[in-house]
Amino acid sequence: MTKTKLSAYEQERLENIKQNRELLLSLNLVGDAAVALGEPAGQRRIVNKTKHKRSADDEEGDDGGAWGGRKGRQPRAGAVEAPARRSKRLRGETAEPVTEVEERVIEGGDVSELLLGAESHFATDVVSQAIKVEGHYRGWVESGVMERLGIQGNATEAWESEGGGKFSFKDPLGTGKKITKKSVPSGQSVAKFVASKLLKKNPNAYFYRHTEPGVEQWTGDWTEEERLVFLQIAQEFGCGDKWGLFSTHIPHRVGYQCSNYYRQYVIPQGWIIDDNYRIDSTGHAVYVGKHKRGGT
Repeated sequence: MTKTKLSAYEQERLENIKQNRELLLSLNLVGDAAVALGEPAGQRRIVNKTKHKRSADDEEGDDGGAWGGRKGRQPRAGAVEAPARRSKRLRGETAEPVTEVEERVIEGGDVSELLLGAESHFATDVVSQAIKVEGHYRGWVESGVMERLGIQGNATEAWESEGGGKFSFKDPLGTGKKITKKSVPSGQSVAKFVASKLLKKNPNAYFYRHTEPGVEQWTGDWTEEERLVFLQIAQEFGCGDKWGLFSTHIPHRVGYQCSNYYRQYVIPQGWIIDDNYRIDSTGHAVYVGKHKRGGT
């Protein structure tokens, strides 16, 4: 039988569909039926779901902090892929048909249709009891911390009282000198070093990576008391950005820890509803809002 040669357009289209399918598999947004559209048996992409244990100097958050963006997760060196899970087709069972939504996603690459808002994902009683926020923290440094450390009453006063000037990511301390890894103490990142110099001028940047001086930073699971304080502050002042300032209300935690806790636990549990997030098919929070660099 003579094979029909695909046109350049058709070849490009099939390649795009393949790339979109791989994207969906990596996000766990389509099932075996979509895989059966063309994935060779035994070559399904394996997603490593092992949680990454973060150190106290970890610097990941929704907004990436004030300096140094979000750190991407790299595959572990020498990792061996596990055998692919046998699909219904390989088990001799009828696979679930691909839905119209999945077809549109595979064709166009837009996964938004597979993400649910909180009202659609959670039960009615969960939604009714959840705290509703707009993704913004409207408060300032916790009053006791502000008084103990001599921090001014608002961001403008704090900035101007410590020399003012125009902020620059290239020269965040206004020294006219570029700060490199070699110029900071051993074992400390540039971002954490810079933040340590901004306690009174830019408290949000400082507390994103540091606790109050003299206060130990805790790592690991959050306590129930901390959870309740988190929700109380969110109820009173809102939350979703300025995590450094937000964290001053929770001793022993820094801003990026609050940001991670929010994304990994608070939103997926339905304790707070933030329209900047959607929930995927695995129950994880997916940020769909607008990223603003430096808006910690």
